[in-house]
Amino acid sequence: DLSSEPVAAASIGQVYRGRLADGRLVAVKVQRPGVAQQIACDLHILTLLVPRLQTLQMFAGVLDVDALVDEWGAGFVNELDYCKEAGHGTRFLATLEKSGLAGSVTAPQVVPEASSRTVLTTTWIDGIPIDEAPRADAGRLAGLALTAYLVMMLDSGILHCDPHPGNLLVATDGRLCILDWGLVLAVDPD
Repeated sequence: DLSSEPVAAASIGQVYRGRLADGRLVAVKVQRPGVAQQIACDLHILTLLVPRLQTLQMFAGVLDVDALVDEWGAGFVNELDYCKEAGHGTRFLATLEKSGLAGSVTAPQVVPEASSRTVLTTTWIDGIPIDEAPRADAGRLAGLALTAYLVMMLDSGILHCDPHPGNLLVATDGRLCILDWGLVLAVDPD
């Protein structure tokens, strides 16, 4: 059972609310048709523009605009694989369990049997965007976010790189929930 309209927009997909046959509520992120081709076209255009970009003042301190465009491209291509995103979220959850933060911070659990490279199904987490939380909770939530991001960098080897209010929820149980693990940075242990 799936909602007929998306409940949220993701950068390269749309999110629907659904219910599995076993009764679990889930979020189903479906990649937009043709998005891979659009990204490839955009990256090709950027590559063609590199000589012009290098002349712009905003890129004056960037030594290698080619390398920057390549890095952007690699990030976009990695975001296209929802299996990688599933792995990042699962890895973060495992790190939370070891760190003792699981009671305060969470991420949706992946439903692997209902996921693929272009469809990601996770448990549904009810909550509100962090910027809609009561002001009285701001200090606690800021502390949780800072601690969670330090745990990511120091213990999990990955860093969630898309921390906007749509991806940071305050769950109904008060935990900070970090959504959308598509854009991450691998952190060198050294």
